[in-house]
Amino acid sequence: MTNMTEEMTLEVVKDTTNALPKKSELISRHRELMAKNEQLLSEMQMREYEVDFKNKKIFDKLTKFLEKDSEWTHTTAAGLIMLYHNLREEKVKTTAKDWNNQIALRAANVSILWQMMTKMTGKGFYEARDFVELMATIGEPISKAVQRVHADNQEIRDNHAELAKLDGFLDGGQYENDTAEEKANLHEVADEVDPLV
Repeated sequence: MTNMTEEMTLEVVKDTTNALPKKSELISRHRELMAKNEQLLSEMQMREYEVDFKNKKIFDKLTKFLEKDSEWTHTTAAGLIMLYHNLREEKVKTTAKDWNNQIALRAANVSILWQMMTKMTGKGFYEARDFVELMATIGEPISKAVQRVHADNQEIRDNHAELAKLDGFLDGGQYENDTAEEKANLHEVADEVDPLV
């Protein structure tokens, strides 16, 4: 008799370790993560990164390049506009006598500027010289800002990964349905007569 009780106890323990999560808990956690996602995205959009431009000449060359010579496609036009407006907002700083050579770029614009700089093309000696000077002056500060943006965005990526996992449970029906809604019969639609036939 003792063996049977032990077997039943082990069986119950085994069943609870394989228990599916409750749908209500999954939905609740999903709502929490969605709210957190909104907060993180809002913070990311407002976050700014200081980039050392070393001097006004470099800032002006970059702005002029973006105004006149930057190539764009249908996928990069909006980014160019956002970056240009961000730099125009910051231009006021460059005229101050106590300017510390720092320009604040929003997170998206840091990545956009880096992509544009790594895809720049030109013609002739003078454009090549200007490009090399630009990269030598702000290439490293922009690269470091991009690294900070990626590090800061890790929390968003982690949140998205957890959301994807929850979506997998919910979409795949891998839960114990403890909600008030009716439990769907998966064969219900297939068993109905098609009214168009």
